[in-house]
Amino acid sequence: MTVTVKGLDALQRRLRMGGLEDGIYKTLSREAEAIAADAAAAAPGRLGETIETIDESAGSRAAFAIGTAHRAGRFLEFGTRKMRARPFLWPVFRARLPRVKHALTKSLRARSAQR
Repeated sequence: MTVTVKGLDALQRRLRMGGLEDGIYKTLSREAEAIAADAAAAAPGRLGETIETIDESAGSRAAFAIGTAHRAGRFLEFGTRKMRARPFLWPVFRARLPRVKHALTKSLRARSAQR
């Protein structure tokens, strides 16, 4: 799936000029760690011990990946032909998304008020 955001380049330029990128990065990093911790708690058995957060930021784009390299994680999350899915990561992400949005909004407002 591909998502295109119109005006993203202009927004990124404004964020760089205002020094807001650092706040966004820190907020996303903190929220990614919280999602990983919640997913680790929700994962069955010892699979939770393998949940990790990877910083995939490039240039001015902040991005974090949360998941497990353990083979069973994929089968549990999405299921197989013989086993129904027992997702542990997606429900945590979906439940936490409003908090992530709120934290980003709060961070942007606080940074822009400082200017």
